[in-house]
Amino acid sequence: MEQFIIEEARLFVDSLFTGLIVMSLYDILRLFRRIVKHKNIFVSIEDFLYWSMAGVVIFAFVYAENDGRIRWFIIAGICIGAWVYAKSFGAFMVKYTSRYINKILNIVLKKPLNKVKMALRYVFRKVVVANAKKLWKKEKDT
Repeated sequence: MEQFIIEEARLFVDSLFTGLIVMSLYDILRLFRRIVKHKNIFVSIEDFLYWSMAGVVIFAFVYAENDGRIRWFIIAGICIGAWVYAKSFGAFMVKYTSRYINKILNIVLKKPLNKVKMALRYVFRKVVVANAKKLWKKEKDT
């Protein structure tokens, strides 16, 4: 009987970690959404794909660990693990990580891209606009 209780406790702890992993994967998706702006249709598609994947992961966990028998403490463990992650580490992870990644991308990408854009504007003004003025002047003279 004691071995049975130990196995049930191990299964509960494993279900806590499964909930934590599923929720951390959702935070990665949320982080991606904050970095790359999305339209609502893409958010819906991403959510559908995520929850489908989460369902498969949870089903595979229950099937592998308990031969597919759903026990209330497994579902409770997954929910508690997800909730603990969301209220502790997850609450700060998306907010601050996205802020730092956006700052890094701003430094790494935005400033060099602005310089490239300025150079292209300069070339456009000097080459295209100057040639357009010459063509306009030629057509006007004829």
